[in-house]
Amino acid sequence: MYRLGRMPNCDFFAMGDDHRLVLDYLFEQMPGEVFELSSALDSELRKFESVDHLAGCYGIDDWADPSNPSLQLQLHAAEAGGRVNLSRIDFDPEKFDGGKFRYSCEGWGLVQLYLENPLRGVLRPSHSNHNSEKRASRWAGTSDDQLGDPAEWNWKAVTAFSAKLNRFIRKTAVEKDGSKAVLPAASGFSRRGYK
Repeated sequence: MYRLGRMPNCDFFAMGDDHRLVLDYLFEQMPGEVFELSSALDSELRKFESVDHLAGCYGIDDWADPSNPSLQLQLHAAEAGGRVNLSRIDFDPEKFDGGKFRYSCEGWGLVQLYLENPLRGVLRPSHSNHNSEKRASRWAGTSDDQLGDPAEWNWKAVTAFSAKLNRFIRKTAVEKDGSKAVLPAASGFSRRGYK
């Protein structure tokens, strides 16, 4: 998997029902595909068709429950083109509790959406981000060909998709914590240590 540096992003505080709000908007207003970032051990990578499908896969019965898992997603905008690569990563079972493999979803123009829930009583920032055309082009020569040519992506579509999601997140905020938007369910929840 390739590490990404500074790119257009949106850091924000959200939890529970905020996640449902963002995901409803994503599935209803933003045509594209939604994948998990990486699969569970010894499992195929999942592509989600709806919020209810995603909730069922993660065992989410009540969105307001703060013990729900955090969600790390890869978004492929409908008009973005490009190659979405589902790569298998093999492990030594002795080092991974018997796990032998997992899959990772990668692509130069995918948009990342990480929706965090509280960990040990503290809410961590959620995050949206995408690679830039310039950076993807720079890194393309240093990787194998699995991700294809960054020129295959419609970078205007990638940027527009990401910007639309970020505008919705910021518009939904009820307050700010430093530079970070705070969505309704996250308002008033402990965010100590995160600025």
